[in-house]
Amino acid sequence: MSYSFTIARSRCSVVSDPALLEEIRGHTESDEEASSILRSLERFGGDPSIRHFEMTPKPSRRTYRDASAVTWSVTAMR
Repeated sequence: MSYSFTIARSRCSVVSDPALLEEIRGHTESDEEASSILRSLERFGGDPSIRHFEMTPKPSRRTYRDASAVTWSVTAMR
């Protein structure tokens, strides 16, 4: 079962940090979803009004058999 998790903005200052990728992968249990979350974090940039990011699992609308059962939503919390 996937659960929501948060990451502080300061932790995301270097999105290429391998430890950050591993932390996200540990929550999502998916390389593909972890990479997607990192791309989202990168798009938010260093907006100083953001306190942290909240990642929330959503049931996937599977279009093929091997698709992930969960997709992740990234929300910037101000």
